[in-house]
Formats: sequence, C-alpha cells, structure tokens
Amino acid sequence: MLIKFRKLYHTDNFSYFIRYFAVFTLIFSLMTVIIFQLMRSTMYQTSDENFKEIASNPEMIMEFARARGLSPEAEIVWEKNTHTDKANKTDDDDDDEEDEKKDKLFYPTSKMRLNANYHVVLYDSKGNRLNQVDYFSGLASLKVEKQPLDAITECAVTTPFGETEYYRCMTIVLSNDAVSAYTGLDIKYATILFNTSQIKSSIASYESTVMIVMIGFWLISIVASIYLSNVSMRPILASFQKQKEFVENASHELRTPLTVLQNRLESLFRHPEATIMDSSENIASSLAEVRNMRLLTTNLLNLARRDDGLKPEIVDVQPSFFDDTLVNYIIMAEENGKTIEVHQDVTEVIRTDKTLLKQLMTILVDNAMKYSEEDGHIWIDIHTKDRFLLIRVADNGLGISSENKKKIFDRFYRVDKARTRQKGGFGLGLSLAKQIIETLHGTITVQDNQPKGTIFEVKLPKEYRK
Repeated sequence: MLIKFRKLYHTDNFSYFIRYFAVFTLIFSLMTVIIFQLMRSTMYQTSDENFKEIASNPEMIMEFARARGLSPEAEIVWEKNTHTDKANKTDDDDDDEEDEKKDKLFYPTSKMRLNANYHVVLYDSKGNRLNQVDYFSGLASLKVEKQPLDAITECAVTTPFGETEYYRCMTIVLSNDAVSAYTGLDIKYATILFNTSQIKSSIASYESTVMIVMIGFWLISIVASIYLSNVSMRPILASFQKQKEFVENASHELRTPLTVLQNRLESLFRHPEATIMDSSENIASSLAEVRNMRLLTTNLLNLARRDDGLKPEIVDVQPSFFDDTLVNYIIMAEENGKTIEVHQDVTEVIRTDKTLLKQLMTILVDNAMKYSEEDGHIWIDIHTKDRFLLIRVADNGLGISSENKKKIFDRFYRVDKARTRQKGGFGLGLSLAKQIIETLHGTITVQDNQPKGTIFEVKLPKEYRK
C-alpha cells in the first residue's frame, strides 16, 4: 500500500486522489457526528420528557420526595399539616388513598414511567436540603444550583466509594403558597435528577464501536480513492493519447504534400526563363498536392465538428433520394472502369439527416472503388426491414484481415499505406463514416466477401429519435 501511494504521489492521478479522499473523509465525518447526535438525543429523550412533566406538577414532586424519605424534622411538619385529614378517614380509605397516590406518583400518565433512577432533592430558601437521599448515590453532597433554572443540565457527583455518578438534572422554583398549603414546609427549590451513568457507559461503548467501524471504512476509502483516481484518469489519458496520435498523423500527412510543393516551387525558381508550358508538369503536380491538402483539411474539420457533438438536422428523405444518389455513383464507376450493381428497394419515407446519409453512402462507395481492382465489381443493396434502413456495400478487392478489421475505423489508419497514398487516401473516410453512424444511432459491421473482397453493412433507424 505504501509503495503504491508513493508511486501515486508522483503521477497526475494524485490530485484526483486528494479530491476523492477529501470527499470520503467529509462523508464519514458527517455520518459519525450525525450518528453520535442521534444516539445521545435518543438515549435522553424519554427522561427529558419526564422532567418537563414532573416539573409541571408540584404535588407529584412532593409525593415523590416523601416516598424517597424526608428529613425527620420535615416529616414531623408534614405529618402535622395532614394530621387532621387523616383522623377523619377510615383504614380502608387510607389504603385506597395510598394506592391512588402510588399509582399517580409512579404512573401519572400513559407516557411517563418513573423508576429508581429518578431522584428529587428539596431545598429551602437558604439552600438546605429537606429530604433524605440514598447514601450510596452521592447526592447528599449535592448543592442547589440556582442558575440556570428550569433548564436540563448535566452534573456529576462522587459516591462514598470514590466513583463518579452522572445525572441529568433540572432545578425549578416551587410556589411557596402551593407548597406550604400542601406540606406546611418552607420549600423553595426542587432539583429533579435522572441517573445516566449506565446510559453514558452504553453510549461510550457504542461510540467506540462506531468510531472503529468508521475508521475501517475511512481506511478502505483510501483504496477506493486510489482506484477512482486511476479510473478517472483513464479517459483523459486515452483522449490525450488519441490527440497526440492525431497531431502526429496529421503532421505526417501534411508533410508529404508540403515537401512536394517545396520541391516543385524550388524547381520553378531555378528555371526562371522557363515558360508555362515547360513548367506545366511541376504546376500540375503542385495543384494536385494542393487539392490533397484541401481535402485533408476538410476531413479534419468534419472530424472536429463531429467531436463537438454536431446535432443532426432531421428531415423527410424520400425514396427518390436513393435513386438520384446511386445514379451519380454509377457514373463515377464508369469513369473509373468499374462496374456497379445496384438494388434499391426503399419505398417509404425515412426520417434522418439527408446530408449525413449521403456523405456516409459516398464514403462507403468511394472506399469500395478505391480498393477494388481495375475491373472491379461493386454491389450496393439498400432496403428497409422492420424499423431499420439497411445499406450493404460489397466489393471484390483484396479484402481486410481480421486484425485490420478492428482498426480500420481509427483515424489515419490504412491497411496498405503505400497503396492508399497512391490512390489519394488519408485514412479518415471510415472514421468519418463511423462517427456519422453513431450520430444517427446506427451500427456498422465488416465481413469478408466471397471469394474475395469486403462487405460493409450499415443499420440505421428509419425514424431518428433523440
């Protein structure tokens, strides 16, 4: 891993690696924070809701504090205050009232359940504790916190055994009139507490597990970032390589006509007294090279336009379009001493780009003429089948090997470079043809013709759809 990372540092992929790794780190960090927040809020949600309900019921606070145990002095005052009412009640009434109070205290609503983790500490106006607390809880040393009031906070106390107990707590101010009327005591403050030591321990355990898992995924993200950076660079490197090859090939193709032009012009310069008739051969050769350069630059421009994603202009193509176009091919073949056999069975309107379709057919027919023999024979078959327009162009030339079939659509690729140069080819025609076919959402296949030659089959949709 370390060796791979060092190699990555010295490559162009490193910037992509940093971007992906930063994104992964940000995602896992946010996920960790969100999980921690959800865990904590969920753990304390029930207790915090109970806090608010207890705080809104002073009578419940008093009963809960008394159930936990009042100080002896406070118990005497409480008993005196409620002695008269108790004397007028029967034993059965006392039992029923105690059960009712117990139910009200520990099950006041369907949503709230109080248990041994809850505590209530009562204080007078001077901050003296009025009720008894569990000795082992460590709450005996707890002092009233007058600020903030009516807000849930966290506090920690030390037990007699030196251990730390954690609580959620809320201090409220009790109404003197209501409390005095009910208990006869001078109670000013009440602190409600909920023991969270076990919850904190559970949260710490869960957070450790989550942290270990996130760190594991974070380490895995390093490998994922390396992989994604390599994948991201592949099309860029491939495009750069193609561009490099394109420039090299274009420069090579332009170098030859420019060299010929230079030699011819230098020859004319060396013979200034020569007439036009004497220099006609040099002039004709120069003009031929200029035509080749113009054709090459036109093809390069077409390729560049295709790379920019030229949108086709879809029109209705009548069946007569194919007849008119094929007539021109027949004339071209006769001028080159070739024979063309045509089968055109299209009888319906085709929805496609007429200009691109004509250019495609011209490239295929011109390619067949170029690579067939002097008395070559060319077959053109155009018909429709189901939802497609099928174009088949075959010749009886030398054919194309299986290895070359995979490369003939590459720019500037030529099976026989010497023979192609003699015939004026640049290796751009089939590349243009393939791009036209892809633009029109079609396919092209190449296969051998028997006994010799090559067959190009094109399949285009009869109705172009974006």
